Amino acid sequence: MKKYNMNGYIRKTVEYAAGNIFDKILLLLLLPLFTRFMVPEEYAVYANVTIFISFLSLIYLLGLQQALFSHFYQYDDKRYQFTVISSILITIIIFGILFSFLIYYFRRELAQLITRDITNQDIFIYVSFILFCDVLYAIVLRIINTMERSFNYALLSVVRNLTLLILIFIASLAGKFSLKTVFIYMSVSSLLSVIIALINVLKIMAGLRQYSRSMPALFSFPIMIDLLNFGLPMIPGTIALLVLRVSDRYMLTYLSANGLYDVGIYAIGYRIGMILTFLNSIISLVYFPYAMKIAKDPRSASSYRRMFRAYAVWGGLVGFLVILFAWELSLLLLDTAYYEAVKIVVFGVISSFLFGLFNIINISFYIRKKAGNIALAVGLGAVINIILNFLLIPRIGIYGAGIASVISYLFIFLFNYNMAENLYPLNFELKPVFLALSGMILISLVNFFFFIIPEFTILKIALLIAAAGYLYFKYLHKHVLNQDISDYIAEKFRI
Repeated sequence: MKKYNMNGYIRKTVEYAAGNIFDKILLLLLLPLFTRFMVPEEYAVYANVTIFISFLSLIYLLGLQQALFSHFYQYDDKRYQFTVISSILITIIIFGILFSFLIYYFRRELAQLITRDITNQDIFIYVSFILFCDVLYAIVLRIINTMERSFNYALLSVVRNLTLLILIFIASLAGKFSLKTVFIYMSVSSLLSVIIALINVLKIMAGLRQYSRSMPALFSFPIMIDLLNFGLPMIPGTIALLVLRVSDRYMLTYLSANGLYDVGIYAIGYRIGMILTFLNSIISLVYFPYAMKIAKDPRSASSYRRMFRAYAVWGGLVGFLVILFAWELSLLLLDTAYYEAVKIVVFGVISSFLFGLFNIINISFYIRKKAGNIALAVGLGAVINIILNFLLIPRIGIYGAGIASVISYLFIFLFNYNMAENLYPLNFELKPVFLALSGMILISLVNFFFFIIPEFTILKIALLIAAAGYLYFKYLHKHVLNQDISDYIAEKFRI
């Protein structure tokens, strides 16, 4: 296997990690403001509308994010890469204008469907604008990530949420915080973000153009058809994935006895549990482009196995800690009206953990260009999720939604594991996965009955320090003394 510079790999990891950590911190800092100035029913409207934005963005993108990832390095030709980028941008702008007009035109009907209140129709004017900007912003981020420009990605990825946090903080100080102003500020931050993103992508295209004596084609129908042939079949699967991830909020809106109140509590608790998605993002941003580059090397399978095991161990550890300190995180981030959400955190953690494993397994399908396999698993998982939500929510409310989420993610993980092993056998080891799941479930039960008492915080910290000390002296101490810790890490995760 070609030897890649470990220092360069670590540098990219640090840059992606820094950008993602900062971005996730910004999102967490919004929670105290939202829970302080919004009652759960208002936060439920915000959550439902932002979920709708996520859903529609998948339609806007036409599967081109995945297609770009799979096709950009198909030819080592700068002219080809220039035309790929240009064709994608032109296509997204044209379809984005069309889709945003439809959202504006049907804003009354959407307000009734999504928020159960037609008076919220003005929000969807801002939604149509936010979607157009955010989709362009997202595709530029994917272009930068595909080209492995980690520093640019880290800087650009925090622009939108940093701007939004500043605007909302100013509004809260001025006493002008409201649901409508949140979406106004989201529009402003999206506009600023897309302007900066487009400046970046134009510089990238100018750099690619330098390698050609003549102007590369701005648009190519054959290239675009090839991209859409890969991307469009991904849309049903991607929509199914979003249904899997968010159908519980909408079904709580209509099936739960407490309606929007339960949606607000559930959405907040699940959001805290999704802290683990930070690790998922790092793997997607750093490892996936590399995994595609080494796909043809006969020893690449060993790299994929090491990454799977590393995520099972470290992802499981992060999930365990989030569940262990769920009560303390709630005290730090939430207003008292939302403390009930602490009991939902475990469902968000386990679902995010299983989804991270699912994504690593999907490397097999990206290598073989078998997007339909991913869509099938997610589609079945979405159906299972809807059925379980329909059965459980009327009986046990938000806990039913959480249980449905975990079962559905467990299904798609195991389903695709079996399919991947048949298509492209990698012999992923399941033992650390089930050990991690067992640990998270066990600590959630203990936490539920005992550790929610504030006095146990000191005990939890003491246990954490003891465990960290044990791991340090057992595995890392001698390497730190010998000043070869980087070599140790490289040996353990060498790819």
